[in-house]
Amino acid sequence: MRPFIITLFCLVAAYLPLAAQTHNTHPNDIVEFEGQGFMPYAEGVNSFSLSVETGVSKALQSQVNLLKKKLVLFADLFQSDTLFLNIQGLKVAFDARISPVTGNKEQGRFLTASFETGIYTTLAIDSLPSWETTPDAWATVYFNNPRILAGNPVINDIYIEPRVTGKFFSYAELDRISLPNRVIAITDKNLPLFEPVSREDFILTLIAFFQGSVEKAEKQGNQPPHQPGEVSATTPGYKEAEKQKFAADLEKIRKIDPELAEKLMQAYIEAGLPSAENGTSIKNGTPVDHIIVLNSWREAVRKLKTEMNAMSSAERKTQAWWSNTEESNVSGLTPAGYSGSRPLVKVNKNLIDRTKPASSIQLMIVEWSMIPGTEISETSGYNLAFDKLSRLSQRKELWTRVFELTDP
Repeated sequence: MRPFIITLFCLVAAYLPLAAQTHNTHPNDIVEFEGQGFMPYAEGVNSFSLSVETGVSKALQSQVNLLKKKLVLFADLFQSDTLFLNIQGLKVAFDARISPVTGNKEQGRFLTASFETGIYTTLAIDSLPSWETTPDAWATVYFNNPRILAGNPVINDIYIEPRVTGKFFSYAELDRISLPNRVIAITDKNLPLFEPVSREDFILTLIAFFQGSVEKAEKQGNQPPHQPGEVSATTPGYKEAEKQKFAADLEKIRKIDPELAEKLMQAYIEAGLPSAENGTSIKNGTPVDHIIVLNSWREAVRKLKTEMNAMSSAERKTQAWWSNTEESNVSGLTPAGYSGSRPLVKVNKNLIDRTKPASSIQLMIVEWSMIPGTEISETSGYNLAFDKLSRLSQRKELWTRVFELTDP
């Protein structure tokens, strides 16, 4: 009997601190962390919203309804997962949206959508639960939107090739270089995500861009004299508006040839000094910024043609490698594998089969606000939201069921 009493005493002794700890916390308790008040024991909030953005083709209404049902099923998978049941100190908002497809040629051919899991830490504002306007941690699943695979374009639809940084279960994790958040691509198609861009294709794209700018600028320069009431160089605010337009055009050049951009900026500044304080050149009254921009486009075209003519036929067909810090040419092209440069690619347009129903889920891309699987050592303050997202990235069973929702 004595051993039993001793064992019972030990169990009670072990339970008492836990019981005391449980009874010592209250939903209204406020915990200070790094100068901010948090409510880690407040009852959690869980919500779901589904919307269709303006611009989605009305002709696709039946397909929109089908996609809505898929998004609701998608939300059910997340909301019913134990990770999001009986939460404390957090608000979790599941936000599904059906969006219009960008590009007139794609309108009506398929639908794009997104599903965001936004995690908000519960703050204490005037002793009441409150949340930031944007989530502290989030993961967004994009549907049928290949554009998300790459970062910011170098020009038009040409991108720096993302770098594979790991695996998310059996799928590649990608660093898009020019954007901070990692992405995962899920597709049933046995196709490469990207297609290489040749050196020739890249330079021809640049020439077309600059040549188009030349033609546009020349057309503007050939416009008939301004009629009364029309905006002209003497119109209030005209000079400042033209400066802003020139600055925007200059940034396009700067991405490709920073040295040329600096020279053009200096020329613009000098041209706008005493000889042209009214925004026009002394010679013929043409706006100074119009002349500078026109000459800059012409100079870019000339340099690019010279650069391509210097390449052999075989060299033109090789994949382009590019760096925004390359100073030896206008294009920014470098030798393959050159330090600081990356291959150029286009997103594979065949990732989406335009002959399938518009509501078909053919491609999923998961974007994370932090690297998936990041270990969170503590859950104080905002770390509570980061920890929840980290654990979400490790829910293999959940993600397996999610990925099974792609249509064959």
